[in-house]
Amino acid sequence: MNSIKIKINIAGRQYPLTINAEEEEAVRNAGKEINKLIQEFEDRYAVTDKQDAISMVALQMASKLNIVKSQGEGNSTIANEKILELTEFIERELENK
Repeated sequence: MNSIKIKINIAGRQYPLTINAEEEEAVRNAGKEINKLIQEFEDRYAVTDKQDAISMVALQMASKLNIVKSQGEGNSTIANEKILELTEFIERELENK
């Protein structure tokens, strides 16, 4: 395994990482996805605190991961429905904040 050092920007902060070279694209894409979701939360719900936006992104991603794990890889339809339900719940809660 060939390890490399990269920097990932999350919410305006640089984070240095040492990763396997094979993981670079996945890690960079994850950083882009996190920033995209942070921006969506800020835009949709007028979230002004970066910590709140980051926390909601973390909750959303962890929830999705747990659903996929609990349902197994072969049952993506149910997992997708659960992800949609959780996303809608989070959106409703943020609107009420």
